[in-house]
Amino acid sequence: MPLLTEKETAYLLAHRVGRLATTNADGVPHVIPTNYHLDPDTGTIGIGHVVLEGRGQERLYLRNLTANPHAAFVVDDWVTVPHWTPTGITLKGTTVLHPEGGSTLSPNYGPRWLEITPTWVSSWGIDTSSYTPATPRKLPPQPLNPPRPRQ
Repeated sequence: MPLLTEKETAYLLAHRVGRLATTNADGVPHVIPTNYHLDPDTGTIGIGHVVLEGRGQERLYLRNLTANPHAAFVVDDWVTVPHWTPTGITLKGTTVLHPEGGSTLSPNYGPRWLEITPTWVSSWGIDTSSYTPATPRKLPPQPLNPPRPRQ
């Protein structure tokens, strides 16, 4: 079940650019702006990669996620009328690097794509006023190796 509320889902669907934060095995951070695709049914974020001349789909954040599969993703903006009003959402979660299917996110993407499954969500100015302290929500811890049914 997705952690996102209906308003958070609508907010993510209405925006196009977010910032992806990753760290390498040594904990060195890396942040990039990127387009994204929200699957409203699952609450997952899909990020594709254009094939670039000379490096294909190779990206530093993909190397980081191979070493550390946890990521954070932020989408925010400032409504300027009638005054500056911040709104946004932060997602933290686990990632899966898919070797195929990137072109389903955009025909401009190569085959590889990244999927983020949020396990922690915090938003401001979406379900509450902009300056109300955010109340993060997270999934309960999941066992690393779920018990198998007995036969």
